[in-house]
Amino acid sequence: AEASPIDEVRIGAGLQGAGALSSDKESGASVNAEALLRPLRPLSFIGAPRPHIGGSIATDGDAVSHGYFGLTWEQHLTPRVFVNFALGGAVHNGEVDFDPSDPDINTTKYLGCRALFRVAADAGIMVAPRVSLSLYTEHISNADLCRENEGLDNSGVRLGLKF
Repeated sequence: AEASPIDEVRIGAGLQGAGALSSDKESGASVNAEALLRPLRPLSFIGAPRPHIGGSIATDGDAVSHGYFGLTWEQHLTPRVFVNFALGGAVHNGEVDFDPSDPDINTTKYLGCRALFRVAADAGIMVAPRVSLSLYTEHISNADLCRENEGLDNSGVRLGLKF
């Protein structure tokens, strides 16, 4: 039988607006899930990253939820301790255009474009041979390609299961 293309699944919870790169206009909790595929061996010249696809669902109905995709690079610092770095894109359901008449102007993120760039990082530990626990942070933004660009940071904790 062929091995599954899915290498690892991570699930967790985070805080919206918790990070250094964007304002804290949006707060609340989010649920995160991510699937990491097997490493791309043809890209070994850039570290054989793993493709990923995932999403963060805001628990507050007015907060931003988003789906994302991209590439993840992982480095083990010891057999049990690792760090990840990810680059890719995201699509969100938040506000795009600034509206000065919006009654929630002080709590609404104006992200400018529907499609955004995404950068993320994890630092974690293997708690068992196939189980990890990590802290993660992510930033989604349009990199000033659209008129509004408040960006959104999320940070939290995730449990990973390798197959």
